[in-house]
Amino acid sequence: MTDVTSSDGTRLALGEWGPTDAPRLLLVHGLGLSAESWGTVPQRLSDRYRVTAYDLRGHAQSGDARSGDYTLGAHARDLDAVLTHVAPDGGPVVVVVHSLGGGILLTHVDAAPDDRVAGAVFVGSGGSGVTAPGLAARHLPGWLQQTLRWWWWNALRGGVRVGRLVEPVETLSDRLVRRAAFAPGEPEQFVAQVRDSFLGSRPRALSGTTMASLSHDGVELAPALRSPTLLVHGSADPEVPAEEIRELLSVLADGELVTVPDAGHMLPLTHPDVVVAQVRRWMERIAPPGRPSGSRERHGDGTVTGGVPTTG
Repeated sequence: MTDVTSSDGTRLALGEWGPTDAPRLLLVHGLGLSAESWGTVPQRLSDRYRVTAYDLRGHAQSGDARSGDYTLGAHARDLDAVLTHVAPDGGPVVVVVHSLGGGILLTHVDAAPDDRVAGAVFVGSGGSGVTAPGLAARHLPGWLQQTLRWWWWNALRGGVRVGRLVEPVETLSDRLVRRAAFAPGEPEQFVAQVRDSFLGSRPRALSGTTMASLSHDGVELAPALRSPTLLVHGSADPEVPAEEIRELLSVLADGELVTVPDAGHMLPLTHPDVVVAQVRRWMERIAPPGRPSGSRERHGDGTVTGGVPTTG
């Protein structure tokens, strides 16, 4: 495990795999999770690529925010610090994000263009802020957003503390986690892993980061992401609705959508074969110069709408 220091002095814990001179991949996890939520994906990609995954500030092995700042801007500055570590020569990096990681990447590129980001893969991420699970913040009047944020802040703080008390009651905990992040029938072992990670999160980091994400509109920021972007979305994702994914796709400069049938939110754990194959395909797709631009949609059955199919 390697440490990187962010702009405000926060310590970020990194894991690294693969040859140092190989093409570079950077993995950014979601809220209440850790680099371990990528499962076997980093190791499996390390045969061809230099893979780096880090814990967000206040999560897992990383330190608490030295400034107390858990805004997406602070998380984006962390991403910048990790990119500097990954590509000290300014060379290209493909950034692979899960869930909230998409909002962090979009906040980063909106603040200033970053030529180091040669491509992106959004795994189970629509990049948009919410006022409550599944309720898009940008569609509500300001006063209602404020009310819901106040309610959600207190619910989160209380929920994490109560969750720790009921954690031994695994049936109840797992039922709540499954409903929030998994499709029916997905393995119990991954439900338990996500439960332990979320309930083990530090309340201040969890609630602070969530509150910051509520006012975030990824669709508004997405046009700033000019590099080729692949969206990998489970058709049964309870956290990110299909409408949000399609809206994000519509504003990307160069985007493609892969839909994974009957899959939930935690694709790196439940469908690592798909994630690894799609990241490899995207790396091959963006490598040649003179790539075509424009949005197209690829479905789980292999069909593509609005573009020419690519192979990996």
